[in-house]
Amino acid sequence: MSNTLPGTSAKAISIITLGVRDLETSVAFYEALGWESSPDSDGACHFMLSTNVVLGLLPHTKLAHEMLMTVEPIPQYTGLLLAVNGASAEEVDALYERALAAGGTSQQKPIWKDWDGNDGYSGFVLDPDGYCWEIAYAPALRIGEDNRLLPTTVQEAKEAKEKEKHE
Repeated sequence: MSNTLPGTSAKAISIITLGVRDLETSVAFYEALGWESSPDSDGACHFMLSTNVVLGLLPHTKLAHEMLMTVEPIPQYTGLLLAVNGASAEEVDALYERALAAGGTSQQKPIWKDWDGNDGYSGFVLDPDGYCWEIAYAPALRIGEDNRLLPTTVQEAKEAKEKEKHE
């Protein structure tokens, strides 16, 4: 399906809103990760994660009503994985420990993994509502000054392939 209408394609995810059981507990968890909440939130909470991405927290029941959906308990497995990336394996370990200290639950301690032929280092933490967060380091990606993930440049890819040939 092609999009031929100008200005109708989605450009990026701008807001991710999580329905939470206890807003105060969830706000404290995310603030402990180092994210600053918006002072103008009323009955909800927003964290500016980068220049174009907001994490919103809204009471679970209120969010369901806003979406005209039946209120159901939050399932353990939602089919949703959220992720934050660190600039190194050491930063992943520090963020993982910080999340646990803030009330998160370990789902998997960070370990080195093979991500389809690329090295990766990650672990999983459940927030106070059971939403799963991957805390990861992907050497093939860079983190920009505005906290966005940046893909490997063409030059970096060429250099990596050359390095592999000589190993």
